[in-house]
Amino acid sequence: MTNLFAIFFLVIYVGSMGSLLLIGWLRQQRKERDGMNGNISLDNITVIIPFRNEAERLSGLINSILSSSQHVKQFIFINDHSTDNSSAIIQASLADLPIFIFDLPLELTGKKQAIKFGIKQANTAFILTLDADISFHNHYFEALTQLKLADLYVLPVTITPIKFWQHFLEFDLIILQALNAGVSGWFRPIVASGANLLFSKSCYDTCSRLELHEHISSGDDIYLLRDFRTAKKRIYLSTDLAVQVETEAPPSLREFLHQRIRWIAKTGHVKDTLANTIAISQGIISVVFFGLLIYFFISTNYSLLALFFTAKYLLDVIFFAPSFTRNRRAYSLLFLPFYQLFFPFYYLFLLMLLPFFSPKWKGRIAGITKQ
Repeated sequence: MTNLFAIFFLVIYVGSMGSLLLIGWLRQQRKERDGMNGNISLDNITVIIPFRNEAERLSGLINSILSSSQHVKQFIFINDHSTDNSSAIIQASLADLPIFIFDLPLELTGKKQAIKFGIKQANTAFILTLDADISFHNHYFEALTQLKLADLYVLPVTITPIKFWQHFLEFDLIILQALNAGVSGWFRPIVASGANLLFSKSCYDTCSRLELHEHISSGDDIYLLRDFRTAKKRIYLSTDLAVQVETEAPPSLREFLHQRIRWIAKTGHVKDTLANTIAISQGIISVVFFGLLIYFFISTNYSLLALFFTAKYLLDVIFFAPSFTRNRRAYSLLFLPFYQLFFPFYYLFLLMLLPFFSPKWKGRIAGITKQ
């Protein structure tokens, strides 16, 4: 009977996750090909970069800007009460470019407030938000002009791992982006990153509901995605590496935990039914999969255990291969078996921490209410 249930589980998995990830990916690629041409002019883009004590992590961004083949109309840097010499480094390094550095007023703090303040200083049709610790290809700005017509562009972000354990973070991010692309192929994106986000200034002015979440320091991305979605604006997700940026991985496990718990808490706070349904479904699949592995192990049916585990692994390789290949990380699929075993414990640990953990962002309490 258990053998039949295992077969049933794999059939359901193929029908659900296979359709979502593999067919969804193909649908997403068609969306990216068939969208209406937008022809965004770089003269219509202002880059806004909030920063707080980033002196040691600015080199990648500065070098990327200096080596760019083309530039946008202006760069606006917003100093979120830094106590280091970040402003001086930016000014000295980019003095020959159209840059402006503004200090965030004392009564305002946090990334969302910094972005809002920066947008008020901008006079272009589009706003591009970047993080201060990112880098990008020298044709990145040029590639933005090839994007299809939309009001909000969810652009790709990857992590640059340095320490061995940070490769897991890169792997986790590719998994998340594969899921986001698959969901977008069928429906719409469910996550976005403020480290690489392009949007219409006029739509931001009419759609943003910052007053509902201004007490939360970060989260400029997922809340803005919700606001544009609620207002039924055109949202476009791109998987094109030409418009991808690289960001530094959290330097310590503690910062990683703060980041992931912020993400989970914000997702719950946004109350996106589609995202929550997918997350719950993933949780159920993981629990059932792990439960069957334990059953086969306890019943000493090692041949079926190996067969079941291998079948699930091969299916995941097929489902995730397009995204990992696009990110030039096909070799990372070898780590999928370890991820399969680790995933349930990883998310269970994060969920257990959530009610007792006050995540921080840039040294401040993020302001996300404990669930």
